[in-house]
Amino acid sequence: MGNQKNNYNYPFRYCNSRKLCEVHGIPFRTLERWISEEKEKGNTISGRKSIPGVRGYIWDPNLFHDHFLMPKLYGPVRNEYEEQEHIVILNNIKKRKAI
Repeated sequence: MGNQKNNYNYPFRYCNSRKLCEVHGIPFRTLERWISEEKEKGNTISGRKSIPGVRGYIWDPNLFHDHFLMPKLYGPVRNEYEEQEHIVILNNIKKRKAI
């Protein structure tokens, strides 16, 4: 996954969960569900970093986008609902890039 040329930029280096969802066009509940699903599998989501001394997390949007979001959206789906959800999120991302 070395040196990739990113065709998107974020105005910040790290952000909170709400801002991450806003930038990517993801409903907050969807992100929470993905975190729960990955935790059940014993995995962590790329880009999610624990803040020492606090029960909170910050996100690296570039890592999240490259290593989790895109493989998730273009990967296999379980049902028609999930497929439609991925299409909506991809359309939101494309729309936000055009702005």
